[in-house]
Amino acid sequence: MSPPHPKFYLLPFSPEYKCTDRFSLHPTGDQAEDENGQVPFWPVLEAILCRPVNSTTGLVDILDTISVILRATSQPAGDYELLIDAIATSFDTAEVFFAKVWPRIVDIALQMPGLFQNGRIPVLSRENYSLPFSRRQIACLVVHQFLRTLSLPPFRDDDGTHDFGIWYSSQQRHPVAVRGYLRALMLYFGDVLCDEKKMDGWVVEYSLHSLPENYDEIFAQDRPLSELKVVVVETYDTLPGSLGVGDGDRQAVVISANRVVGFGQSATQEEVHVGISPEACPIVLFTPPLGDEQVLKVRGAQAMVNIVGKGRDIIVGSMLDPQQGGDAAWKFRTMLFMDALELDLVNDGRLADLDPRNMEREIAKAYTAFSSSLDGTISEIKTGPWGCGAFGGDPEVKMLLLWLASTMVGVNLTVVCDYELQVFARKLEDVGQTLKFTMLGTVSMRKLLMELPQALSRGQTLEWLEKRK
Repeated sequence: MSPPHPKFYLLPFSPEYKCTDRFSLHPTGDQAEDENGQVPFWPVLEAILCRPVNSTTGLVDILDTISVILRATSQPAGDYELLIDAIATSFDTAEVFFAKVWPRIVDIALQMPGLFQNGRIPVLSRENYSLPFSRRQIACLVVHQFLRTLSLPPFRDDDGTHDFGIWYSSQQRHPVAVRGYLRALMLYFGDVLCDEKKMDGWVVEYSLHSLPENYDEIFAQDRPLSELKVVVVETYDTLPGSLGVGDGDRQAVVISANRVVGFGQSATQEEVHVGISPEACPIVLFTPPLGDEQVLKVRGAQAMVNIVGKGRDIIVGSMLDPQQGGDAAWKFRTMLFMDALELDLVNDGRLADLDPRNMEREIAKAYTAFSSSLDGTISEIKTGPWGCGAFGGDPEVKMLLLWLASTMVGVNLTVVCDYELQVFARKLEDVGQTLKFTMLGTVSMRKLLMELPQALSRGQTLEWLEKRK
């Protein structure tokens, strides 16, 4: 059994947050050292950030100094080439960054002791399930992820994915994606961080939701099937409408997540949606691995760039304004992080999606996510083929399970497919209409799904249901 997760995440200004003062930067020198030869980190950081910086050389020196003091290495930042390029290409000139943006980064970074209490923040749990932060607090955390001053949360693997250093090097397995994430970060610094008016009156909330105790009772209730809409787009994008923002509907978008949520160096759906949204990136600091009956909801994180396409074939474009509400519409953006079963690891000759235990798990996971907004703020769930990429799920089974879960909650489901899935989309829409007109509700649909022939292969479920009518 793994050890319990810590209840708090330590911040850099805590007296307990210590480092080796390799460059003798602490103002009191050796007098501040403890029995292990370490000193509190915050006075060292203040000394570092007091240095004037007016070039990428000076910036790299600052970042290197911080990293070496905390980790004895600058890795994985490497040559910082992509970071330098992002600064050069995201502003009219690099001088704009150093004259306008860098002073603001320093200012927000050093505001941390006044923005957070006791030098720590709670880790999400059943007891502390909601963390509402002001936008200024989140900007401060994002800045520290940029500066790489934050420690690795003990519930994450030591792969560097708790700060942005993984994006700085020219050695990337998906450079187009990483350039897009760095551009989003630079635009966030320039457009949000540097605009004092945008810091106030905005809350970004992170909440961990667990399967309700009365789930079995809810599961047994019969409800008429909710609306199932299937939309085919030429290619996926991350414009406001695709993210459920600014079109007048109360929408939440499903993020096909890993158990350990966060950003990365590739272009999975989760990496894209988090990477283009700097205010979503702090989830890595206080979200432990999701349990089978847990999901993460993030509300109020603004996306900064538009990623068009998927996988290796993506293009980074400009973000458009929401159709309604302007930038303020982003306050209501809702992201539902759901981890699907890793069915790609199952290789016993059967379609693992059809195992009743697997179906029950996915329905419960989806219900937990969809019911996280039973306060009436959400009336529609928007999803792509959740759990059907790297995790190997069958979209025909998965989307029926999500539809059942959305019906149990009482919200409508919209499934978004690109042209590669247009045949599947048409079949799903046809079967959805058939089931809605011929079935009594959730109880009969659940019974039907649990009785699907185990001999069915991938891509045969909808055809079997269509013939059954």
